Amino acid sequence: MKALKYILLFLLIAIVIGAVYLATLNGNYEVKRSALIRAEPEVVFNELNDYKTWEVWGPWNEEDTTLVATYPANTVGEGASYTWTGKEGSGMMKTLKVEKPARIDQEVVFNTPFGDMKSDVYWILEKAKEGTNLTWGMKGEMGFFTRWMAKGMEDQLGPMEARGLELLDAHIQKKIKVFSIENVGVVEYGGGYYLGTTMSGRIDEIGVKYPLMMLKMKTFIDDNKVRTTGSPFTLYHKYDDPKGTAIYSVCYPVAEKMVTPLSSNVSSGLMPAGTYFKTILKGGYENSDKAWTGAMEAAAKLTEYQMTENGEPFEIYVNSPATIPNPADLITEIYIPVQQKVVTPQ
Repeated sequence: MKALKYILLFLLIAIVIGAVYLATLNGNYEVKRSALIRAEPEVVFNELNDYKTWEVWGPWNEEDTTLVATYPANTVGEGASYTWTGKEGSGMMKTLKVEKPARIDQEVVFNTPFGDMKSDVYWILEKAKEGTNLTWGMKGEMGFFTRWMAKGMEDQLGPMEARGLELLDAHIQKKIKVFSIENVGVVEYGGGYYLGTTMSGRIDEIGVKYPLMMLKMKTFIDDNKVRTTGSPFTLYHKYDDPKGTAIYSVCYPVAEKMVTPLSSNVSSGLMPAGTYFKTILKGGYENSDKAWTGAMEAAAKLTEYQMTENGEPFEIYVNSPATIPNPADLITEIYIPVQQKVVTPQ
């Protein structure tokens, strides 16, 4: 009986010492990792803001292949949520606040043997020269009896966050590089007046010179309050592939002929109505060569039409990177002038 009292006393002392020790520990933790994601903030934000995309890049899927996610009706924006179960347990995540495209605040709840453990999750997106600086952070406070676990959160969460950012970047790179080319066929184009600035030079320099020419045209249009009637386009007056040279104009369609100052290097022109072979590229401009090659090959195979000798093909930029952050959503229409083949009587 005496021995039992000593055992109980020892246990009591141990509990007191343990409680005192736990009281001295800091149960707060915050773990964050940052990485450069090579895409515009709007693109990155959209991937993070929809929980259904997380199953593609979530790092936890590599560790637990049994994980099953369940989605409610709303998985996007404030109030969105989802739950999961797996061999490591279950949990729930909910979006509390969004500031598009700069920040997302969420709450995650892990169901553990010690009770539910809540953490605050945050994503901070900052525009960078080459894309988006993305920070993924988790912070919270451990319960009294689990304070000792706070120190280990850095080792547990840090590698997961770093891997998640890596997988997210890889996923986005695949997504923004998706493109398609559609050969529509022979169409009639109405033509019309345009304002343009002309350049001659090497074909391989067009990609460098084009943005400067487009900026010049946009500035002229805005400064002179010119009313345009459609999307900008590039008109190829001459394109000598063997020599690698071209003469081309970057243009905006306008309603009527206009007189412009000689000093502006902007002039008015008229594109006549005509018959063209049309091809649509959906995707980044780095795929333009493939689209043009495909369009030329398809136009050359027409049975009733042939490409017009010395014709002036053009491409229309239906939308702009200024308003379309995902390159995969850019649309370019290619028009190659064609004419009906002349059938020689036998």
